[in-house]
Amino acid sequence: MQQDPDLIVRSADELVGDLNPPQAEAVQYRGPALLIGAGAGSGKTRVLTRRIAYILSQGGAWPSQILAITFTNKAAAEMRERLSALIGPVAQRMWVSTFHSACVRILRRDGKAIGLDSGFSIYDTADCERLVKLIAADLNIDVKRYTPRAILSRISDYKNNLEDWRTKLREQAPDYRPGQRGYRIGNPGNAEALYAIVYAEYQHRLAAANAVDFDDLIGRTVELLRADPNVAAYYRHKFRFILVDEYQDTNHAQYVLVRELAGVDSPDGQQAWITVVGDSDQSIYAFRGADIRNIQDFEQDFPNAKTIMLEQNYRSTQTILDAANAVIANNEGRKPKKLWTALGKGAPITGYAADNAQQEAAWIAGEIARLHAEEGTAYSDMAIMYRANAQSRSLEEALINAGLPYQLVGGTRFYERREIKDAIAYLQAIVNSADDVNMRRILNVPKRGLGARAEAIVAGYAEANAIPFYGAIERLDQIGDVPTRTANQLRGFRDLMAGLRAFAADPANKPSDIVAEVLSKSGLLDEMKRSEDPQDASRVENLSQLQSVAAEFEQNTPDATLAGFLETTALVADSDQLPSEGEDSGKVTLMTLHTAKGLEYPVVFLTGMEQGTFPHSRAMEDASELAEERRLAYVGITRAKRRLYVTRAAVRAQWGQANEMMPSQFLDEIPDGLIDWKRREAGVERMRAGWQGGFGDDDDEFGGWGDDDFGGGTTFGGSAYGSSSSYGSGSRSSFGGSSYGSGSSYGSGSRSSYGSSYGSGSGSPGSSRRFGSGSSSRSYGSGSGGGSRSYGSRYGSSSGYGSGSSSRSGKVTTRRVTPKSSGSSTGGQASGAVKDNGLNVADFAVGDRITHDTYGLGKVVETQDKGRNSVITVDFGSAGVKRLMLRLAPIEKL
Repeated sequence: MQQDPDLIVRSADELVGDLNPPQAEAVQYRGPALLIGAGAGSGKTRVLTRRIAYILSQGGAWPSQILAITFTNKAAAEMRERLSALIGPVAQRMWVSTFHSACVRILRRDGKAIGLDSGFSIYDTADCERLVKLIAADLNIDVKRYTPRAILSRISDYKNNLEDWRTKLREQAPDYRPGQRGYRIGNPGNAEALYAIVYAEYQHRLAAANAVDFDDLIGRTVELLRADPNVAAYYRHKFRFILVDEYQDTNHAQYVLVRELAGVDSPDGQQAWITVVGDSDQSIYAFRGADIRNIQDFEQDFPNAKTIMLEQNYRSTQTILDAANAVIANNEGRKPKKLWTALGKGAPITGYAADNAQQEAAWIAGEIARLHAEEGTAYSDMAIMYRANAQSRSLEEALINAGLPYQLVGGTRFYERREIKDAIAYLQAIVNSADDVNMRRILNVPKRGLGARAEAIVAGYAEANAIPFYGAIERLDQIGDVPTRTANQLRGFRDLMAGLRAFAADPANKPSDIVAEVLSKSGLLDEMKRSEDPQDASRVENLSQLQSVAAEFEQNTPDATLAGFLETTALVADSDQLPSEGEDSGKVTLMTLHTAKGLEYPVVFLTGMEQGTFPHSRAMEDASELAEERRLAYVGITRAKRRLYVTRAAVRAQWGQANEMMPSQFLDEIPDGLIDWKRREAGVERMRAGWQGGFGDDDDEFGGWGDDDFGGGTTFGGSAYGSSSSYGSGSRSSFGGSSYGSGSSYGSGSRSSYGSSYGSGSGSPGSSRRFGSGSSSRSYGSGSGGGSRSYGSRYGSSSGYGSGSSSRSGKVTTRRVTPKSSGSSTGGQASGAVKDNGLNVADFAVGDRITHDTYGLGKVVETQDKGRNSVITVDFGSAGVKRLMLRLAPIEKL
């Protein structure tokens, strides 16, 4: 067979000579199914690209016979670039793409077999929500009770599991027919029936609009391959080698797609060679439908499969890897794997315990400034990672106050901005006039006197005649009782769209020309230029950027079309916003841990390392969710190349309340010798320990504590408490005239003063001062008498601060910050108040029976001695397996 002239043929030595033995074995393996268990930083992209080059150079395959699938456009572009360097320009013609891009190509070519015209639209999240709102209005669904986002989440679950709408409708609401008018859901409380009906109607309207959503790209491709044997045979004959990156992130639909393309279950027995690369320890997308069993069960799913583990890490220091290995080792049922490196031990991990989120953020900002000034670390080499988007607020404030440049990844994406969505909607409507969602979006954008009434008239005619919304506008003269002014405006809109469609149909006009024409003729640009709103100036810049993006697409794409440009905009992911490797953005990067997957930075700050924050509160009583959180911690740790920081806050504001947070169990799982604690305990924790143990000599206010105990080296009553002079993050919170913590209020950022006395008095508030913006007033001092004392002299009674009268926040992980009172103050405490129940883990053994206030009878299946934070795992039968923090759990041993 004659080789492709654009292919550079490489010798085996060229391809494997510089690889380690497991990498070389993986590149050269010959067999129908191979799993490469690639640990973090083990060079999986290098192995994958070398394997493709080996198959072409040494296996005699044609480039057209290879399908390489990744999860992001960025990963696909990197792989294509590496392949180009290895095998030449032929790489640009190969199928190296994301799952969704590959499916778009298949559906554009062959989708007619399942009723999809090649010019179909791809709806993004905003389009989908708009469609669900239209359906909800027609079916009289309460969108406050059943939000469009919740409905779409359920529909996405159905699609990821390949559950057909016809089956769901037959099971839940057999009397409903998609497209029928005047239907009212009989029992709106029957959520499953409601979801099934909306799912059916949603798919019906997508089909009518010749549109698909993101999940459909996978599901409808599977449908196509199963429905049309000729199409299936074509792709099975075409793709003889299928390679899938990040296999641990595949959902059920993607798993089935790979099997269908490979012909695993085809009767002719002709199966493609499958290579999957992944790491079960980095499976962190269960919330998106990813199924870890796909990679765990690979050897059972694909007969005669071979597994090769890559354990040598080329990214991180051994200290960082030791921490990651120690944490992930606590997950059960995983393939044994221990990362190691030849890069040396490296610096210890740096730990810091802050009093609150503001002080945590301010300390991080100070450390970033120090690293940049003293060690010359580029801002772009540093990243701050957190479990939830909400944590970014205090971090952003601290960076702004410190004058440090940063970029936030995962915020409002460029293509989700209103003005960009409007422009894209025009382009979608030009390409696909049956696209009702986008056509209705632009009907009155910019405002042209076509409001809700005009839209309702057109929509009613379209529905009555089973035609698209724009089809009704084209038949405007046949619609009765249209006010003259409305009719004139509709004719104007019809003429506008006809002119734009004609302009776009001219082959001489490129996508950037069409974008310019739309912005000009629609009036979008003029409206914003005339506006006096300063925000509209930046929106004009965004529209200009859209035209630039279209021009760039033309330069990089031979025979660029408008439909092709729209396809690229529809398939952009959050991670595609990030600078390329080696590109200096000049900014610190802030992102969630889920977004950070696949990235690496010389310096990483892992923040919010507290029970209830990370691991997330949802995971505290669910073993499988906790295992996923631990994998997320493993991902976070292994993003760091040289320096890793772990930080936590003793108090964090949640839902308007200041909650006391316990250290994350993941910190316990990292060997203590690996962490250099700059501050092991927060000031409030030391204060509480002092109250519980007594303050010692009357002449020593702090019971012998040194200046460093509050992180700033100063005292109460006239001088700084905490470290405001070091961190200076903004508004100050004053304790008796002194600054406390990071200079920002406890929990919420509002200014509050702690200068007045906090006394006693049978549990009634000693002062009206508040912690944070929403927590109730709390008394400090003893509960049943004793003199009222002020911060600035003495503390009142040593009975202290901490747990007695706090109310539970619903999980075992956090406590509201309230004082502990003695005596009569406990009489009115809320039921379920959190307090140390005095139980000792040594008194519990596997097999012991217990009773829980909520879950009932259970059997102990595991105990973990972590000192004060000991945990027991209990099987409660029908209530499931729960992990309980022993000292807080409302349990009794039987």
